[in-house]
Amino acid sequence: MTRRACGFSAVVGVAMIVIGCERNTPAPTSATIAPATTTASANEPTTSPATQPAFSLVNINGHSTVFPPARMRIERDDDHLIAILFSDDPREALNENYTGNSFYLRMDLDINDPAEIGATEWRHKTPSSAQHEDSPYGLFLSGRKSQLQPFDVTARFRRDEHGAVTVLMSGQFEVVSANGADHGSPQIVPVGAELPVRIDKMPTTAQ
Repeated sequence: MTRRACGFSAVVGVAMIVIGCERNTPAPTSATIAPATTTASANEPTTSPATQPAFSLVNINGHSTVFPPARMRIERDDDHLIAILFSDDPREALNENYTGNSFYLRMDLDINDPAEIGATEWRHKTPSSAQHEDSPYGLFLSGRKSQLQPFDVTARFRRDEHGAVTVLMSGQFEVVSANGADHGSPQIVPVGAELPVRIDKMPTTAQ
C-alpha cells in the first residue's frame, strides 16, 4: 500500500506533561477536543501505584491530548521480553460512535529479566523505503478516525523504589487516515509523553 496521511486539523488538544516540552503549550486554534476517559477498569491490576492518574496525557504536534489511563503487560518471548502498552479504554470504546482516544503499542525489549526493565529502552525506526502497512499498533484519535503509527520512536522505562513504572516516550509518528484516503506525502508529527502505568502482568525473574 502507498503511504497515507490525513490532515491534523481535527486532532485533539488539552494541557499535558510532555518530555522536553514546556508546561504552557499553546492551545490549538482549530482542534476538536476529545473527551477524557476516567472510567476504571473492571479488572484491577495486582500492582497499581497509588499515584496512578485518572487519565493519560500525550503531546502530539505541540498540542496536548487526553487518553485513558495507561496499562502495561509484560510477556516473555523466548530469549527476550515484550511490553504491551495500552490504554484502559471504557466499554463505550466498542461502540461505533465512540469519539475517545486510545493507544496500543508493542515494544520488543532486549532483556530477558523483568528486573532489568528500568535499565532498558525500546527503539522503533521505520525504514525510509518501507511501504505503509495496516497495523493494530499506534495512537488512535477521535474513535479511530485517525491513527498515528510509530515512525522513529524511543521509549524508556523508569521504575521507582516501590516498583511503580513510568514509560517515557518521544519521537515521530506517521498520521494515517482510517478511511483509506490518500493525501499525498506522509505527515510525520512529533509525539511525547510521560505515562505512569499499571502493570497487569509481569513474568517471573529470570534464574
